[in-house]
Amino acid sequence: MLAELISAVSLIPMFVYVKTRRSFAGFLGWALFSVACLVKVPGYLLSADYYNTAVFFLGYVFFLYMSIRILIANSQTFVDVTAFSVLAFIVYFPFAFTPLGDLLINFTAFFTASLANFLGYGIVKEDASLCLNEKCVQIILACTAIESMALFTGATLGIRAEVSRRVKAFLISVPIIYVLNLFRNVFVIVSFAYSWFGENSFYIAHNIISKIGATIALILIAYGVFKLLPELADLIYSLKDELAGGGR
Repeated sequence: MLAELISAVSLIPMFVYVKTRRSFAGFLGWALFSVACLVKVPGYLLSADYYNTAVFFLGYVFFLYMSIRILIANSQTFVDVTAFSVLAFIVYFPFAFTPLGDLLINFTAFFTASLANFLGYGIVKEDASLCLNEKCVQIILACTAIESMALFTGATLGIRAEVSRRVKAFLISVPIIYVLNLFRNVFVIVSFAYSWFGENSFYIAHNIISKIGATIALILIAYGVFKLLPELADLIYSLKDELAGGGR
C-alpha cells in the first residue's frame, strides 16, 4: 500500500505541472512515481516474481530519468504525457483506496467463476476466493487488470484527437483487456487446481505463462490503438526523442 500512497501523492505535482508547466512540479511528480515503482521491487523479489521485479525496477529507472529530463528540456511532449498519466491515475486510485476496489474484485470473481463454469470447470465462488478440486485462489485487485485498464483509459481518452476515434480506441482496448483477464484467471485457477505443470503449477501459470501472454496481448492491443490514434503513436515517438536528448 505504501507504493500506492506515494503514487497518489505524486498526482498532486503532476497535476500542477499540467496546469502550469513548471518544470520542478513535473520533476517532483515523476520522481515520486519512480520511488513508488522502486518500493514494489522488494516484495516482488521476495515472492520470486522476477518478471514484475524487472518491470518495476526498469520503471523506476525510466521515470527517474524522465523526471530529470523534464528539468533539462521542459517540452510540451512531457506535459501531454503527464496529462494522460494523470487521467490514468484518477481512474485507478478510487479502486485502490475506496470500496470500489472490493466491488471490482467481487465482480471479477463472479465473472471468472461464470466463465469457468461455462467452459466446463466447476469453480465455486466463496466471497473473493475461487475454489476448484479442493484448491482455492483468492482474487485481489491485481487480478482485475485495473492497472492496465486505467493506463489505456488515460492513453485513449486523454490524447488530443477526435472524440469518436478516442472512444473507438477505448472500446478496442479496455473491455478487451478485462475479458482477456477473465480467461487468464480461469487458466491460472484450473492449472493450479489440476496441477497441469506439476507442483509449481500456480507459479508457472501465473508468473510465467500468464505474464508472457499478457505482454503479447497488450502489445497487440497497443498496435490497434496506435492505428486508430496515430496522435498517440506520435506522442510516444516524441517522448522517445525527448528522452534521447533532442526534440522532434
